[in-house]
Amino acid sequence: MATFVCVHGAFQGGWVWKRTAEALFPMGHRAYAPTLSGCGFHRHTMDKGLGLEAYVRDLTQFFEMEDLADVYLVAHSYSGIVGAGAMAAIMGRLSGTIYVEGIIPQPGKSFAGVGGEPFQAMLQSKLTDGWLVSPWEAGMFGVAGAPDEAWFMARVAPFPMAAFTDAAVGELVFPVKRHYVRCAKNPNPMFVAMADRAKFLGFAMHSIDSGHCPQITVPVELARVLATIVDKKNGEAKAQ
Repeated sequence: MATFVCVHGAFQGGWVWKRTAEALFPMGHRAYAPTLSGCGFHRHTMDKGLGLEAYVRDLTQFFEMEDLADVYLVAHSYSGIVGAGAMAAIMGRLSGTIYVEGIIPQPGKSFAGVGGEPFQAMLQSKLTDGWLVSPWEAGMFGVAGAPDEAWFMARVAPFPMAAFTDAAVGELVFPVKRHYVRCAKNPNPMFVAMADRAKFLGFAMHSIDSGHCPQITVPVELARVLATIVDKKNGEAKAQ
């Protein structure tokens, strides 16, 4: 049995992993899906003090308080930068990490900095109240036309701009067992480039036939990918 800690992306909450977690259980695995501060059922606690540092602390404390060990950290989209920030603190608790189109930060650069001018312009176009970013449209999440599109879009909520503009700190380190899942139907050039970066950093590469949020559009298929990855016969990613 493997244990997964599945971390959600921007605007979302632990709820986004519900169906993938349910699919993993009969496969003999268990999955935790923490919700970051101000997100999901914590959305009433959203405030201007939240940003990357708070989310890194959320994840680190979740591992500590749940007394987790031998875990695969699954980071989707924005949470890739959160997982990287927490990595040094939780490394001893990990069996490996799996980035599902997760953002791999560059030390000293923010998510906005990694995304470049087009992404920064989109952030500005979604800015409300001077510090919150409204969720993007369903197409950007890769859920447009999916059976659960309405369910998903009814649950996403504004996310702090600071989370996108806070610079990543610390050395970039990953476990020897590190994997990257590319969503084949996502044409976004930022994620095409992120997959190339993952390959360069020695991640074992995988693909799933979905848009950016496979945990919504193909949750059972994603569970199968995760279960296949943790099978010992798949070996380890190349050490750096």
